[in-house]
Amino acid sequence: MTIPTNQADSADTFLAAESGSEMARLIASLDWSRTPLGPIADWPHSLRTTVSLCLASNFPINIIWGPEHIQLYNDGYRILCGDKHPFSLGMDYRECWRSAWPAIGQPFERAVAGETSFLENQRMFLQRNGYLEETFFTFSLSPIRADGLVCGLFHPVTETTRTMLSERRTRALRDLTSSLAAAESADDVARLTIAALAQFEFDIPFVLLYAFDKAFGGYALTGRHGVAPAGAISPALLSAGSDSCWQVDRLSRSQAAVEISGLRAVLAAERCGPYDEAPDYALACPTRLQQDGHPRMLMMLGASARLPWDETYQEFQQLLLAAIDAAMDRIATQEQEKARIEALAAADRAKTLFFSNVSHEFRTPLTLMLGPLSDALAEPMREGQRERLQIADRNAHRLLRLVNSLLDFSRIEAGRAQATFSATDLTSLTAELASHFQSACAQAGLELAVDCAPLPEPVYVDRAMWEKIVLNLLSNAFKFTLEGGIKVALKVRGDGVELKVADSGVGIPQADAALVFDRFHRVEGQRGRSMEGSGIGLSLVKEMVALHGGAVRVRSADGKGSVFSVRLKFGTAHLPPDQIVEQPAQAGRWAGTASYLEEAVGWLDRNEPPSGPARDPAPAGAISARILLADDNADMRAYIQRILEKNGHTVTLVRNGREALEAIAAGPLPDLVLTDVMMPDTDGFTLLKTLRADQATRDMVVILLSARAGPEARVEGLAAGADDYMVKPFDARELVARIDGAINLSHQRRTSAAREAALQAEMKAEERMRELAARLQFTLDAAQIGDWDLNLLDDTSQRSPRHDQCFGYAEPLAHWGMADFIAHVHPDDRARARAAVDAAIAAHTGWDIECRVVWPDGSIHWVAVHGSLYHVDKVPTRAVGVILDITAHKQAEDELREASRRKDELLAMLAHELRNPLAPISAAAQLIGMAKLSDERLRHTSGVIARQVSHMTALIDDLLDVSRVTRGLVDIERTPQDVRSVVFHAIEQVRPLIEGKRHRLITDLAPDVGSVMGDQKRLVQIVSNLLNNSAKYTPDGGRITVRTELVGDEVELVVEDNGAGIAPDLQSAVFELFSQAERTPDRTQGGLGLGLALVKNLVELHGGTVSCHSAGAGMGSRFTVTLPRTSARAAAAAPLPLRPAAAGERGLKIMVVDDNIDAAEMLAIMLDAVGHQVVAEHNATNALRRAHDGESFDVAILDIGLPDLDGYELARRLRADSRSAGMVLVALTGYGQASDRDKGVAAGFDHYLVKPVSPSTLINLMSEMM
Repeated sequence: MTIPTNQADSADTFLAAESGSEMARLIASLDWSRTPLGPIADWPHSLRTTVSLCLASNFPINIIWGPEHIQLYNDGYRILCGDKHPFSLGMDYRECWRSAWPAIGQPFERAVAGETSFLENQRMFLQRNGYLEETFFTFSLSPIRADGLVCGLFHPVTETTRTMLSERRTRALRDLTSSLAAAESADDVARLTIAALAQFEFDIPFVLLYAFDKAFGGYALTGRHGVAPAGAISPALLSAGSDSCWQVDRLSRSQAAVEISGLRAVLAAERCGPYDEAPDYALACPTRLQQDGHPRMLMMLGASARLPWDETYQEFQQLLLAAIDAAMDRIATQEQEKARIEALAAADRAKTLFFSNVSHEFRTPLTLMLGPLSDALAEPMREGQRERLQIADRNAHRLLRLVNSLLDFSRIEAGRAQATFSATDLTSLTAELASHFQSACAQAGLELAVDCAPLPEPVYVDRAMWEKIVLNLLSNAFKFTLEGGIKVALKVRGDGVELKVADSGVGIPQADAALVFDRFHRVEGQRGRSMEGSGIGLSLVKEMVALHGGAVRVRSADGKGSVFSVRLKFGTAHLPPDQIVEQPAQAGRWAGTASYLEEAVGWLDRNEPPSGPARDPAPAGAISARILLADDNADMRAYIQRILEKNGHTVTLVRNGREALEAIAAGPLPDLVLTDVMMPDTDGFTLLKTLRADQATRDMVVILLSARAGPEARVEGLAAGADDYMVKPFDARELVARIDGAINLSHQRRTSAAREAALQAEMKAEERMRELAARLQFTLDAAQIGDWDLNLLDDTSQRSPRHDQCFGYAEPLAHWGMADFIAHVHPDDRARARAAVDAAIAAHTGWDIECRVVWPDGSIHWVAVHGSLYHVDKVPTRAVGVILDITAHKQAEDELREASRRKDELLAMLAHELRNPLAPISAAAQLIGMAKLSDERLRHTSGVIARQVSHMTALIDDLLDVSRVTRGLVDIERTPQDVRSVVFHAIEQVRPLIEGKRHRLITDLAPDVGSVMGDQKRLVQIVSNLLNNSAKYTPDGGRITVRTELVGDEVELVVEDNGAGIAPDLQSAVFELFSQAERTPDRTQGGLGLGLALVKNLVELHGGTVSCHSAGAGMGSRFTVTLPRTSARAAAAAPLPLRPAAAGERGLKIMVVDDNIDAAEMLAIMLDAVGHQVVAEHNATNALRRAHDGESFDVAILDIGLPDLDGYELARRLRADSRSAGMVLVALTGYGQASDRDKGVAAGFDHYLVKPVSPSTLINLMSEMM
């Protein structure tokens, strides 16, 4: 690069290279003679070079020059100047950026003194947009020296204001959110907000928070920062009617932030924020949280006076306001939750008090019930009457136990339970209590094991409470243990005693294990003997154990049983002194034990029929039905069974929904299912859902029994699919009436459903018949099959339109009979058709006929007719059948036969054509082996072999080309091709044949014909095939003309001869595969009939057309090819001449690897003949051994289809070994697809040649390598 040294160059020359820069044009337009720099023409070379570099850069750069520090800058720096531009151009740098001098003054002075300065993210204030603006920059100041002196400064700059503000504001939002997470009240929100945002006054110069004051009816200031109290914008109180700048009315109604402007005038002389300038903008926002119809808080955030109040700034403040708003929402949610918990606690206390009062009130009527029942049972009575009173007595005692439990629980919760602890022989007491369940366990098939070891000292317990603890745990174990056993153990553990009640029952799910001691908690859907119970037994145990200063826990797994453990301490130190009684506890069983036992026995099956006299006969007219009753209470089952059987029903009893489903599956199906809602294992609702989901039971009548009263419970039951819902307690007569009504309705419903089902089945059958008929008709129409129905008695018929169309009638005929059918059959087939119909009628069978029919227009068509006969008293009365036009099928058969004939001709021609060159090749080979031949005769013999091999190769190439074209595998490489060059190449290929037959070749090639887009090889093949065809079928000494001309936008190429011509009947098939004129002994032109077929396909692939014309046999032929012309110019390419090694030139050392021994040897001889050293191997293993034994080769020619390793793998292994990695690898193969070439390149081949390869191609390739 040459740098001019003439300093008198004009400004145009200096700035011409940067003419696209706005700053370059501006610098060129200024009168610099009025500045200390002087005219541009007088600028020193160093300044011009520096300014040129500056203007060429997209990076913001400022050049500060001379003792006056004049600045010149580029387009990037111009944007940073704001409204100072263009006045800042040519201005003293110090004067221009005086507002930033506190930050940049020292770095500037150091740079002037010759020391480079670099500052990163430097905060400074610039007066560039009409106000003092807070900005951040990363920049450097580097001295520019000339003759060893600093003559200027190089000042690249990057503004980082946006990045730094974003980071600072992100910290503010993060700190605020983190602080507010600890807020527990609205006052906390205000305090933490002020504390967090006070650290970011450059972005939030002031914060005001006002909370709604219900007493005042407005808002009171609860938090502030950056502004004085009771100032112009921060009054202590804000009301809706005030004239405050905060627009309280609008804020109270708004759901979004409101922009407030004009604050600077309101603040006047008041100081607000970190700067001398007061803020002019703020964002005010109400909280979404309301209080008495007003926002609970108003929030105001000020905007910096030294930052642009743009959309980004406003979005940042809205995020801060949203964080405060979210904190207020969270506080409100916490306050609501706290209030809800307090309300629940109050409700819980009220409920406990209610239970206590109710329990007391229940005891009086229960006492009056139990006393008379006990007296009545002590007197003699009928057995049936006694059983009913026993049921009432058992359930009254059960009710008393439940009332006592509720009363105990309410006392404990209210803190009024009075326990009396006395020294007790806990071993004896526990063993005695457990022994009472021995009989019940035996009846249930359970094993009860009691292991109560003697204790070293008595344990202080409240005897009544301990009895309830043990009995509750045993009752619970008995209820949920269906097989196996129960074990009660009492052992010393540390400083106390431990009671364990273990069972092999159904266990407790993991999710419920921690809740079993909660009051009223029940495990839903758990298997057990009953679902009865209040859900307070285990919670009562927990509370009573706690009163003893002990602990209770459970260990359980679903389906694997449970272990309940109770631990108590020895001694009295853990007990209230005033509740300890130093007297031995009285022995004996607590009176309440009986109720626990009776309830447990009640859970067992009572399968025996009730004792007493036989039941009364059913009332007259009563309905007898099969009823399935599911209830987990044995007394309830027995009671309802007695009622229903008394009314003539048959009752089957089950304990739960699972057993009900098993009974239904076992059959027979019940007429009605009466089920309790709450049962173990499978409850009533699950049973109902299962029955309704099953097609076999979905219409079964189901009545639900439940203790849940009220319209909501009834609606829930009916919505679930129940036919009726009855609430316990119920009247026996109402139960019978509802069951009888439901059964009557069920019978009517079943009868109606049966009639409906029959009607539906009939309608479905009719619909199915119509559907089948439509489907059959669709099939016939789709297959173009006509159908017909012929009455043989009156010769009338019904036919589809397609039937008549098969005989050439577009519109249906008025009449069609057997005679009409025979009349339309072709005369040559008529007798056969008539005979087939007569034979079928005589033999009472059907017929199948294929015959020709004559249409009204005289055309002949083939039809296939199938007919079947229907008989009455063995007399054929009706024939039905179908007809199909098979003309196209018959034509296809004819074409198939013709194709078969052509195939046979092809095979014959192929055998003949391939034998022809084999004969001279064989003779030449024998001649070479017979004796010594002169060089002339040897050359002649070699020429015979070469010509015949070339002829065979051409035949095989034609076959391969036809195969590729017909399968669409030919790729056309479209490049501009000169038409004249294509014709000349084709003539050269066919010249030996033309000259051999002494034809006269005339060329008439238009000079302006131009080029066509196409594949040079395939275009030459088109023309050479046409010339070859003319040469073969023109007698010796004939005339062949090649002519080209431009016709519109197309090139027309004509090949014409005066040869044998083409008969008119053969011209239409001349371009078909294997098409040839008839061979005669005097017409031995040879060939396979592929050339013209290839021409047609290749021309069409190039977007052209080809046609043939001949006046007839002996009149010559003319073939015309038309191709689209292109305006692109063709590049000429000359073929490489055969170049053997020059004299004295050292040949290459070559290894040939081919499993075809003859091919390998011939290739070696040929290459050796032109001066190369050649070694032949016939498998990959030997080739690798030779290459790796130290023998060095320049080239390896590898066949791909080798027997041990293929050529690709052999190439990879040669490349992988350093001894053979530099060898040139040439693939020689019959696989020539693009994918094969790609595979060869990937394996490491340098060249890829497709067989057959001409000797000249291979020899020239070797020469290029030399």
